[in-house]
Amino acid sequence: MNYIKKIKRLYNLSEDENYGFSENEMLDLEKRLNVKLPEKFREYYLELGKEENLNFSFNRLLKPDDEIEFSEDNYLIFYEENQNVAIWGIKKEDLIEDNPPVYGNYDTIERSEWEVESQTTENFFLLMAVFNGTLGGLKYNGNFMGEIEPEIVKFVEDNWKLVLEISRENQKVYSDQFHDVISLSFDQNNKCLAAFIGSSNQNRFDEILDCLDIDWSYLSYDDEDDE
Repeated sequence: MNYIKKIKRLYNLSEDENYGFSENEMLDLEKRLNVKLPEKFREYYLELGKEENLNFSFNRLLKPDDEIEFSEDNYLIFYEENQNVAIWGIKKEDLIEDNPPVYGNYDTIERSEWEVESQTTENFFLLMAVFNGTLGGLKYNGNFMGEIEPEIVKFVEDNWKLVLEISRENQKVYSDQFHDVISLSFDQNNKCLAAFIGSSNQNRFDEILDCLDIDWSYLSYDDEDDE
């Protein structure tokens, strides 16, 4: 199952429907920037680029008409953090690759430099799908900020599969074939200090809530109660 199919399953998007920008819009972008865009970059924009919950619920995919631009240091900027604290882009010299690395720039007082966010473009889009989904993009989502017992972490490890391509030491993503996702945050001592969950399937989501004994900081059900 490739990354497009994983994202569509997670967000319950039809395999037969197109959620992307047009070929002409992408050709106009290439003409405006005078570049040939990477295959995986074009693929995502053409198939999924316009889907609101996926791309604009938290961090934001930039639109091809007038938002995607090169930075002064020649990175193609195409994604931004929801409060403009960070931006993501591809090195201009890497655009000849089909599936190039994506870099993040976390502009702070101490430093402003680019760091590898993901080794491939497709893994970056999958990572953002999970990130945005657990923070509001998926219909059912929740989070907990606080220390999580090792027994709960072990239960997740035993019952959901680690998504190696988008996991790292301080943030590990688990899934059951992308019907749902669980993302756990760790400190330098491997102590779990936060959990983020999401699914488009209510039964799957409720199973996570039943299995994990966590006093959730937020659940999407809370919004329903407010209404």
